[in-house]
Amino acid sequence: MIKFQQLNAFKAVYELGTMMAASAHIHVTQPAISRLVASLEHQLGFALFQRIRGRLVPTDKGTAFYLEVSKAFSALEHLEHSARDIAEQHHGSLHITAFPMLSNSFLPAILGRLMRETPGLKASLKSYRSEEVLRRTEIQSCDLGFADTEITSPSVTAIPVWGDCVCIVPAGSELAAMPSLTPADLSGMPFIRYENSDSTQQALDRALAQAGIHSLDVVEVSFASVAASLVAEGLGVAVVDPFTARHAQQCGLNIVIREFRPCIPYRFQILYPAFRPNSDLARAFVDSLFSQAEAVGISLRHEKNGSL
Repeated sequence: MIKFQQLNAFKAVYELGTMMAASAHIHVTQPAISRLVASLEHQLGFALFQRIRGRLVPTDKGTAFYLEVSKAFSALEHLEHSARDIAEQHHGSLHITAFPMLSNSFLPAILGRLMRETPGLKASLKSYRSEEVLRRTEIQSCDLGFADTEITSPSVTAIPVWGDCVCIVPAGSELAAMPSLTPADLSGMPFIRYENSDSTQQALDRALAQAGIHSLDVVEVSFASVAASLVAEGLGVAVVDPFTARHAQQCGLNIVIREFRPCIPYRFQILYPAFRPNSDLARAFVDSLFSQAEAVGISLRHEKNGSL
């Protein structure tokens, strides 16, 4: 029978990369760590690590086994959270992971409203890159995830969501007087663009090319929030996701938001851990996301076969 100490040693080595770091982390001697991992490999019948130029590198089977071990540890952590909730008489808990664009702008207000409506709710909202959001949902360590990625996993229930990007212009620009904007309106205007690998930029480049318009690119950025700040400084115009645009306006940036046609889609995914039921709190949070987005003029759509 596999022992907890073996799994704990394996998990520590996998996550920290060395026997020495794992030894210090779980307060077990390095020889003991080696013995525990070796005995686990013997029981499993396959190697978990291989040594490459003096470094421990997980095998493919080791990585697959780590995902299963992580689920087990996540279940234990969930039990601990539940026990604390019961002991402290909390009415529930909600643990959310999200990519920065949403976690830094739109989601905090929704969580704040839900917490005011649910006395005693214990919650967390943590920001990670989308790949890490997917991984944490995959190992069942959160109740709800939001990721800017199309990658999925059998361990995750993913609901694709999309909306339309908007054009933001300096408040003093002649474009601010127009009700909506098209590629032709941007001809000759200083433009703030994203990197070539960005999907939004690729869609915009196609729309400009089809209209025969060459944008006058003045600055390249990695994040929509940076583009919004530069627009507010009067350096040019930009096409960004609607959440960033609304947040920038709420923060007092000197910008005007205008509809852009043809539509440039903006996509993200709502992620649920697949191996446990969706909580009522998670569903309430997602419902609030859609209703609040609609309230501020952001139209979001999702696949009808997805269960919010």
